[in-house]
Amino acid sequence: MNEESLLLPRHVAMILDGNRRWARKRSLRPWEGHFAGIGKNAEDVMQTAVDAGVKYVTLWVGSYDNLTKRSKTEITMLNKAYRQLIEKTLNDDRTYKNGIRIQFLGEWKKLLEPKTIELINRAHKKTAKHRRHVLTALAGYNGDREMLAAITSLKKEKKGGVSDAALHKHLWTANLPPVDLLIRTGVEEDPHNSTGFMMWHTRYSQYYFTNTLWPDFGRKEFLAALKDYSKRERRLGK
Repeated sequence: MNEESLLLPRHVAMILDGNRRWARKRSLRPWEGHFAGIGKNAEDVMQTAVDAGVKYVTLWVGSYDNLTKRSKTEITMLNKAYRQLIEKTLNDDRTYKNGIRIQFLGEWKKLLEPKTIELINRAHKKTAKHRRHVLTALAGYNGDREMLAAITSLKKEKKGGVSDAALHKHLWTANLPPVDLLIRTGVEEDPHNSTGFMMWHTRYSQYYFTNTLWPDFGRKEFLAALKDYSKRERRLGK
């Protein structure tokens, strides 16, 4: 398939579901699915998106619940998977050749381990001037918590009224454009959104659901999602 011939989405967001089920089906420990899905596969799919010409790629690598309600061991392993993802991306020459900016959004600063936070800050600083592509990892993120935080912040302002633009600037994801294509993996006949994922940015998004568990979702299926998107008619509420 010739990616250049496709009508590409500007912003692709992905809900990376199925890591633990992938591990369970192989009689592995749950966090081995995180290492396969987040520590390895996430960077590979991101680079595939960049190679295809997608400017913004957003990966939901961990919800607020993932980092507060799972066992201490699993949370520790999630931290290791995040560090593996960051180190792999920072050590990839394509990150610099393609001008990829790395940013983490969500409540990660109060939930992750100090050494993970330190590595994230290093990635932010090292890629801050990159402008061609933006890789966003949502960690400690829930869509409902983002909206409540935005509304709370907006209420504190003493000037200006409530508007789309006013609310938007208080979102954690305010520096991202609308999501054109939202991909959710591992649905296994249960296609749905989760905790109002990026609800403000996905108002007019196209959705792509697949039963494939995230660690098995590679270049071929990502490109299939882009091809499927290119055939759709976007009406944007009209």
